[in-house]
Amino acid sequence: MKRTDNSIFTEEVARIAANTGKMAESLEVIALQNEIEKLDRELGMDHMLDAKKDASGPASKIMGSMFGVFFTVVCILMATGFSKAGAGIFTIVPLGMGVFGIIISISSLRSVLKENTTHSKYRERREALERQLEALKQK
Repeated sequence: MKRTDNSIFTEEVARIAANTGKMAESLEVIALQNEIEKLDRELGMDHMLDAKKDASGPASKIMGSMFGVFFTVVCILMATGFSKAGAGIFTIVPLGMGVFGIIISISSLRSVLKENTTHSKYRERREALERQLEALKQK
């Protein structure tokens, strides 16, 4: 037991207080590690769901966009040729197909952009958690 003017305490209480502080830091480290693992699992689940839903990767989506642009150009050229030949109402068919090609291209590009955004958000969040974890470990 130790006595001061204001209090009486044991060395055991001081040791318990020090150990409690260390345990709190350890719990913070564990919580951050769990958060990183959860983030990794969520990204993995998203990839599995995307793979089941759409077996194509970013490269095939970009190729789909390029095909959509090519298809649109061909349709516009066909419509131009039909109008010069005096096909009348049949000029509308290739124009409609061209609009369809534009829709396919935009849809494919949006899909690729969404995937890139998801990955960049994941990387940013994971890097922030890793910085916090390193800061705690260095204490």
